[in-house]
Amino acid sequence: MMIHLFSALKKRCSLVSVMAEVDRILRPQGTFIVSDDMEKIGEIEKMMKSLKLNVIMTHSRYGEGVISVQKSWWRPTAVETITSAIASERELV
Repeated sequence: MMIHLFSALKKRCSLVSVMAEVDRILRPQGTFIVSDDMEKIGEIEKMMKSLKLNVIMTHSRYGEGVISVQKSWWRPTAVETITSAIASERELV
């Protein structure tokens, strides 16, 4: 899967929505390649790492960049409670 000039797509959709859809569609061991300016490439790299995808390569030249990402077989091993996502009693009052 390749997206060229992600900036044009971002004008119509949020980056988070597009990355979530890419993660949903991409099969394990599938590769995702994006070509765009380095600012967008940096944002995409952070999101992909947070989704546990493997950043295989990033390359930049003259302000333009390319990132290649591969989806891993990663799955959570146990249910974890994310305490930062749970409101405390003080916050609810």
